[in-house]
Amino acid sequence: NTIPQARLSLTATHSQNTQTEQINMTLPTLQASVDRVYPFVGKDGVKKGFIKNINLQYNLSGKNEIVTTDSLFFKPQMFRDAKIGMQHSIPLSTNFKLFKYFSAGASTNYQETWVTKTIDKSYDTSQSKVVDKTVNGFDSFRTYNFSTNLGTTIYGTFNFGADKKIQSIRHVMRPSITYAYTPSFEKYYDSYAVDASGLITTQYSRFDNGVYGAPSKDNSNIVGFSLSNTFEAKVRDKDSTKTEAKKIMLLNNLNFSTSYNFNADGKQVLAWQPVLVSGGTQFFDNKMNVNLTTT
Repeated sequence: NTIPQARLSLTATHSQNTQTEQINMTLPTLQASVDRVYPFVGKDGVKKGFIKNINLQYNLSGKNEIVTTDSLFFKPQMFRDAKIGMQHSIPLSTNFKLFKYFSAGASTNYQETWVTKTIDKSYDTSQSKVVDKTVNGFDSFRTYNFSTNLGTTIYGTFNFGADKKIQSIRHVMRPSITYAYTPSFEKYYDSYAVDASGLITTQYSRFDNGVYGAPSKDNSNIVGFSLSNTFEAKVRDKDSTKTEAKKIMLLNNLNFSTSYNFNADGKQVLAWQPVLVSGGTQFFDNKMNVNLTTT
């Protein structure tokens, strides 16, 4: 097996508003990745089936983000206020044939985020307001998601005869179904009082306003449906010397898609999403494209 390639880049950015005197910098931004690895492929190198097709990657992102002003530029305070973070992600996926005619796939993504600053919210009775306190020190959170898909291709041909102007029409359908799930990461959320009584509280994450933001509190549980179609015709060529029929694309795509949200409450969020329809074709020997969309 060959050793996977690794990539690394370092960049720095600087933007400055001369009116507000605010400066935004990343010093630096780190991006690194390791190419796709197939840990279960045999010595023959054949990637066939659920297990042998399992592959994973590794991606790393790091940032030192600075928001400062002209008066503090390159002063110690500028570096003390910097937000430093790192994010590791490992996408893992596989694809395989199911019952000979179906193509299936599954994937998951594990992500770990490291930060050096978090926030703590509390109600300060002396100031009669909610205050944010910056907490210095290493902290981290982990997230993951899962998705799977199943699809196939169906071919249909309508023959009208070799002596007809339109000899046949070919219809290709590609139905597919996808399922995606992201759990709630509410364990990274805390409550704080919003008034002096302490009876009214709301939630926040200590990772809010961080370099990579906070994990989602809401879980996502959605199944999607799609159907794509193409229509192609074989017609008798105007040039009588040609024996082969001429292929003409009638519709190069006619797509239908919708999704169903298992978490919908039926009031604010509807379970069934609108059906999106899109299509396109060409006219005048492919010199003009016509596309349509509707919901």
